Amino acid sequence: MKYLDLGPYVRSEAQGVPDFILERSVREATIDFCVETDVYRPEPEKVNVSAGISEYELTIPAGTELNHIIDIFRDKDRLTPVSYARLLEITGDETSRGLPTKYSQRDNTVFYLAPLPATAETLSVLYSLKPSASSSSIPDTVGKEYRETLVHGALYRLQMMPNQPWSNIGQAQNNKILCDKRKTEIMRQVRYGYAGAALTVRSRGFF
Repeated sequence: MKYLDLGPYVRSEAQGVPDFILERSVREATIDFCVETDVYRPEPEKVNVSAGISEYELTIPAGTELNHIIDIFRDKDRLTPVSYARLLEITGDETSRGLPTKYSQRDNTVFYLAPLPATAETLSVLYSLKPSASSSSIPDTVGKEYRETLVHGALYRLQMMPNQPWSNIGQAQNNKILCDKRKTEIMRQVRYGYAGAALTVRSRGFF
């Protein structure tokens, strides 16, 4: 679904806003929403680990960026997340190898394992995504399911703009309160699931 598909809902409180400003506001609201809630979780990716290699990159759909890694599994066992400084301390001069039990991210593109893998194996990585700054659409699983929250977030941004026909500081604050309240509820749902299980969706790119 395109960001502009939310136009009719946004324009009910921000009449006269041009398409390019509306699209930017919805995109920014969506990025913020995905960053805070981890709501867009592709199915776990199988990553083939090679002996002696500590750095790995995930396959990210077009139009998205890696938000952060949520969990890495070896069968039923979770690897432990640590700071990048701690990971460097564990790997040392990389002469010692073993079964990786820790992982870390230095940025949002790759992840690192420690200690340095001694043998090849396959790990499952659960992670969340966010739209890129150049995207123009979002998966229906996000846009349709969380339309109301995204509209509140976009309206807050639009109504906070000074000296525009749609400027409305009071209403902007109201939309922010409604958006933040719903985000808190969604964060809980995403974390624990509607029936106590983790939520995942099939990977579909933002464009």
